[in-house]
This record gives sequence, C-alpha cells and structure tokens, in this order.
Amino acid sequence: MRTCMRAFRCWERSRFFCSLTTCWIWARNRPSASSSGAISAMISRTRRASSSSDACSSVVCSAIAIQLLASVSVTQASISQLKDEISTRLDALRPELEQIGRDIYANPEIAYEERQAVAWLTELLKKYGFAVEIGVANTPTAFVATRRNGSGPTIAFLAEYDALRGLGHGCGHNLIGTASTGAGIALADLLERVPGRVLVVGTPAEEGGGGKIRLIRAGIFQQIDAAMMVHPDTRTQVLHWALAVTHMHFEFTGKAAHASGDPEKGINALDAFVLAYNGISLLRQQMKEGARLHGFLKEGGTAPNIIPERTSGEFLVRARDEAYMQELVQKVKNIFQAAALATGCSVKLSFDDAPYADLRNNGVLAKLFEENLQRIGIDPVEGVPWENAGSTDMGNVSHVVPALHPTIGIASSEVPGHSQAFLEASGSPRGYQAMIAAAKALAMTGADLLSDPALVEQAKGEFRRS
Repeated sequence: MRTCMRAFRCWERSRFFCSLTTCWIWARNRPSASSSGAISAMISRTRRASSSSDACSSVVCSAIAIQLLASVSVTQASISQLKDEISTRLDALRPELEQIGRDIYANPEIAYEERQAVAWLTELLKKYGFAVEIGVANTPTAFVATRRNGSGPTIAFLAEYDALRGLGHGCGHNLIGTASTGAGIALADLLERVPGRVLVVGTPAEEGGGGKIRLIRAGIFQQIDAAMMVHPDTRTQVLHWALAVTHMHFEFTGKAAHASGDPEKGINALDAFVLAYNGISLLRQQMKEGARLHGFLKEGGTAPNIIPERTSGEFLVRARDEAYMQELVQKVKNIFQAAALATGCSVKLSFDDAPYADLRNNGVLAKLFEENLQRIGIDPVEGVPWENAGSTDMGNVSHVVPALHPTIGIASSEVPGHSQAFLEASGSPRGYQAMIAAAKALAMTGADLLSDPALVEQAKGEFRRS
C-alpha cells in the first residue's frame, strides 16, 4: 500500500511540474490578458502540492512559481519599455510630421485630387523603410505602405488627407494623415522585437467619395487584423459613433411658360420640389431616434417671370444602421415620386452605389487605446452614444475588420465642425500637439497587439459577435 501511495505522489508531482513548466513557457512566449489567471491557478496548485508532498517538492514548486512570475513581470516591463521608445521616437519625428501637416493644410486638395498630400506622406514613409505602392484599387491617390518582420499580426493605420470643397482642412484631415503615418513609422521600428506587419493605408475622399470603400472592394483589408485611426474633434473620446448615410441627387422636370401671361400652359418644377420638401419635413416627425434627412436646392429656376422648368438638388439620408437607412430611402423615393405625380412633372433620382455604413468600434481595441491615452497623460471623456454623430467610410471598414475610430480634442466645445473656427484649430499648435498624442496612442495600441497576439484574437472574437 505504501509503495502504491509513493508511486501515486510521484506521478502527481510529475504531472504538476509538467503543467507548471508548460504554463511558464507559454507565458514567456505568448503573454496575454489571461496570463494572470493562469498564474493564479498555478500558484494555487503549488500550494496544494507543497501541503501534500515533501519539503523538497515544495521548494521546487515555489521556485518554478517565482520564475513564472518573474517571466511575466519582465514581459510587462519590456512592453512598457517599447511604449517609452515609441514616445521618444515620435517626439523626434515631430518636426517632420508637423511640417507635412502644415504643407497639407496650406495646399488643400479635395476628394481624389490629393496628389501632393500623397507625395509628401509616401516620401516620408519610404525614407523610413516602408515599401510603398501608390494607386492601389485603381485610385491614383490611394496607397499602401508596408514594413514587415516575421509572421505576427497585421496592424493598419489609416491616413486621411482630403479637404473640404471651399473650406480647406476644416475637418482636420491634415492631422489624421500625419498622425497615422507617424504611428506606422514608430511601431514599425519595433518589428525586430515584436514581429508582425505594419501598414499605413492612404485613404482618399472621405468627405464624399468613399475612398475606403474602393479599397475594401479591391481586397486591401482582407489580410488586416486591426485597423485604426484618430479624428480631430472638440473632445477626446474613445468610443465615437457614426451614422450610416447615402447621398441622393434629384431632378424634377416640368414645362416653362410665361408666369403671368400663360401660367396654365406651364408645369412648375419648383412646386414639385416644395411638395417634396414638405413631405420630407413631415417624415422627420415619424423617424426613429438618430435618423437624419437634410439637403438643399441647387437649381430652382432662371427668372421670376418664367415657370421653373427644372429643379435639382441633393439630400443625405442617415440612420443608426444600414437596414433602417434603406427603409428611409424607400420612403424618400415615395415622397419625390408622389410630388412629381401631383404636379405633372417627371423626376429622376440617383443614389450612391457605395453608401457609408454605421461605425462599429471594437471594445478590445478601445480599452487598449484608452489605457495608452492615459499613459501619455490624456483622460478621455466617456461621451453620449450617438450624440453629434456624423458619418464616415471608416464605418464600412469596421464591418470587415476589427476597427477603432476615436477622436482627439483640438478645439473648445463651442466650435462646430466644418467651420472656419475648426479650420483654424486644425492648423494651430494645439492641433499639432494632438497629432503627436494621437500617433503615440495609436502606435502603443499597435505594440500591445503585436506583443500579445491573444489580444488580436479577442478583438476578432468581439468583431464576429457584433
């Protein structure tokens, strides 16, 4: 009987030592968010083993447990060191990044015409070792810049650089492109120690045109594990909401006639628009929370004594999800067709073939980004879901890969977006300080993902469930 008990204890200790050693090796090579739980379990088993085994076994168990803790502690320290290096690197890069930001600011280029911005950004990326392909997705002002070492995760930073027609960089895209470029350079410098692939993806035409949608359709995002960017705003907010949106063009055609001498011979296209606009106004009362309908009349007649023969304009249809947006689209179509029928006009309606999707921020990425903001001394506000929501083609990206689109404050809360005041903020010292802060938090979040592929799998798991 004693022989059997000794044999059993020997087998139990051997099995335990093997489990503990396996956990140690795993923690050294793949430290993850679950490491602490595994460590706790192993320590608990160590205590049980020491109480049921001889003193020698207890000493060995304790030694292995201490080694395991030391291993994870070293790993955590090394990640912290990597982040310190990122911060130092971006401080050194700031003069170059800020100069490019100022150049883009001073030379605004609208959707799909951003050739100079692309040249400035890609020249810097080439200087720091990136392989650059310009003109991806059959789009001359789109690019993909790549640095790789080993077979780790692929992290993409998305660069925007298009301006608003007539206002320039009143949305701060001069800061977005440079922040993402800086983040890519700083993270790629660490690839010798945290293997993987770093991309900076140049995405034109966010302000109408859907550049990211072109890249999605071309397969650019198929091998990407996480996609991130930061947008300037009046506040720093990790979770940022954006509405699905589609763009409608309309044209009513009637018949011109003398407005005083022969009004009965005319068909008034302006009346058709007035009916349609009133219908839109009535529909607004019945819409779900967060939905938006807004537009303008581009062409409403040529002279007051001529019955308007033609009217045209544009509307945007927005909602919190694509399904309800499409439901509203059908109602808007019905309104315009009814207005045409009531006035005797004909109507032509056209919609974007690439509507913007609602934005789905990934919670795993958001938590990491928030921690890294706090690391550099920035406390983000919590924000109210859907408050002040606009739309972005980053929403479409968030439907194909885990994605994050936080905001960073560059102006006071009373400053509206797409305004002269926000334009001034985008070129201010505060704006460029925010650019560097955004780049640091982005690159540090990328370092978290490259150093712990288990976090990437967590982000993908949440993405699949969303």
